[in-house]
Amino acid sequence: MLRTLLAATLAVLCLHTPEAQDAPAFKAVLVDELVRLYPDANEPAPSPTHLHTPRGSHAGVHVLLAGLTAGAELQLAAGGADGLETRWYRMLDVPVDLNTGIHGWTTARRPDNENPHVTRKAPFRTFDALEPVTSPLQANTATTVLRAEFAVPASAKPGRREITLRVNTTELKFSLTVHAATVPPAGKDTFGYTNWMDWGWGAGQFGLEPWSEKHWDMLRRYVRLMVRGRQNAFCIWLWMIFDGVTPGPGPGENPTLNRERLRKLVKLLDEEGIWWLEGGHLAARANGEWFADHFHVWGKRGTSPEGNDLLALTCRQLMEEIKANGWEARWIQHVTDEPIPENAQDYRVLTGMVRKYMPGIRTIDAVMDTSLAGSVDIWVPKVHEYQQQRQFYEAQRKNGDSIWVYTCLHPGGRWMNRLLDFEPLRPLLIGWACELYGIDGFLHWGLNQWNADPFKVGNQAHGPGVERSLPAGDTHIAYSGHSGPWSSQRMEAHRLGFEDLELLRLLKRKDAGAAQALIKSIVRGFDDYTLDITEYRAAREKLLLVLQ
Repeated sequence: MLRTLLAATLAVLCLHTPEAQDAPAFKAVLVDELVRLYPDANEPAPSPTHLHTPRGSHAGVHVLLAGLTAGAELQLAAGGADGLETRWYRMLDVPVDLNTGIHGWTTARRPDNENPHVTRKAPFRTFDALEPVTSPLQANTATTVLRAEFAVPASAKPGRREITLRVNTTELKFSLTVHAATVPPAGKDTFGYTNWMDWGWGAGQFGLEPWSEKHWDMLRRYVRLMVRGRQNAFCIWLWMIFDGVTPGPGPGENPTLNRERLRKLVKLLDEEGIWWLEGGHLAARANGEWFADHFHVWGKRGTSPEGNDLLALTCRQLMEEIKANGWEARWIQHVTDEPIPENAQDYRVLTGMVRKYMPGIRTIDAVMDTSLAGSVDIWVPKVHEYQQQRQFYEAQRKNGDSIWVYTCLHPGGRWMNRLLDFEPLRPLLIGWACELYGIDGFLHWGLNQWNADPFKVGNQAHGPGVERSLPAGDTHIAYSGHSGPWSSQRMEAHRLGFEDLELLRLLKRKDAGAAQALIKSIVRGFDDYTLDITEYRAAREKLLLVLQ
C-alpha cells in the first residue's frame, strides 16, 4: 500500500487535479532529489520549498505522482525559471535482488554478511535511471517519479526565482536561488575522476557496426554524459586501439597501434572536454586467476623474454604517438589492475619495465598491497583501505606520489559507496570526504559494465553461483536508453558532491580553517557522516553564502 508523501505541515503547495474525463485524479508532491523512492511504498521525506545552487551546475527536484491511471496523459510545464533551461526526466525503477553485505559483496556471500546499513531489505525495486522526456508524457505506472532539472550556466544572473511546476492542472511551487559562486568546468585542474566504459557494449547494445560513424557518434554521447558528471579522465582500453590482439588484453603476437583511431578518439575527447588520457592496462593476471603470482602481456608472462618483447613493442608505439602529439603531460598509464601480495613481486618488476619503455609517463593503478612503495606514481586504494592505512598513503604523497581512491564491490556496511541499496547521499558525500583528506581523484570501474539487462537483473554475476553476485549498481552508474546513454539518480548525486568539492577548494584558498570546519560538520570520514539530507542542504547553503 503506497504511503503518500503528502503531509499537511508541508509548506509546499500541492493541488489535486480536478476529476475530469481528460484529467484523471492523482496526488503529487515535491521530493528532494537525494531521497530514494520506490514503486510500492515511500516514507514521508523532505519536500523542498527553497533550493540553492551555484552557477555552472544543474539544479534538480523530483515530483512523486501517486494514483495515476495507466495511459493517462501528463502535460508538463515550468514557469519562473528565468534564464535557465528546464529539462524533464522520468525515473525508471530497477531491481535489487540481494543486499550489499556488511563486508562487501552481497548477503549471499557468507552467513555473517547481513548489513543493517541498507535502505531496505531485498528484494525490491527502486527508482534510479533517468529517461529524458518531453511533454505530453503518457503515464505507464500508477506511481511515477519525474525529475525537473534546471541548467544553470556560469553566466546565469544570481538571484531568487519563484518556480512553478505544472503537471496537468496541478501546480507545485518552490524557490530557487542562484548564487554567485561558480563551479569550474571539469578539466585539467579539477578533481580527477574516471568511470571505465565498456566500448564494445556501445556498439553491440545499439546494433552498431564497430567503429562506424554511428558508433563514433554513440561514443560521443557517452563522453558528453561523463563530462556532465564531471569526469575528466577517459580510460583507453589498449585492445581497442591495437590491431592484431584479442580483448583482455588477450593473446597477440604482433600488436599494432591503430594510430588513426587513437588520434580520432583523442580529438573527440578534446572537443568534449576530457583532459586525462588514461592508458588501459598493459598486463592482466595469468589465466584470469585472482591469486596468480604473475601477469601476462598479450598472452605471455610479462617478465619473461617473450613478454618483454611484446611489452617493449606496445609501449614504444604508444610513446611515439604520445610524443608526436604532445600528450606527455596528459597521459597516465595503467600497468595491471589490483595487485595483491601474491603477485606484488611480479608487479614491481613489471612497472620498472614499463617505466623503461615509457619514460616520464606516470603510472596509475588500483592497488591492494602497501608493499608496492616506489612502484606506483598514482595510488588508488579503496576508500576504507586509504582511511585505515592513511599514515602509509600520506607518506607516499610526501615522496611525490598522488593519491586517488575507489569503490567497487567493497566496501559494504556503512562505508561510502554508490550502490542501489545505499542512500543517494553517500555517493554525494564522497566528494566531501575526498576534500577532507585532500584526495586527488576518484576511480570506478563501472560506467556501463553490466553483463545482463540492469532493468531486469539487479545483481550482476561475477563468477559462478549466486554468492559471486556483485552488489546492485556496482557494475554501472549509467543506463542504456532508447538511442543513447541515460544518467541516474546516483550519477547526479555523485556529480553534486564533486561540484561541492570544487567549491570547498575555493573556500579553502580563502580560509582553510573554515573549509575544514564546514566539512567536518557533516563528514568526519568515509564511514562517519550525516545521513540527514536537511543537514547536508544547510551545509551546502552555508558554503554558497560564504563564497559570495
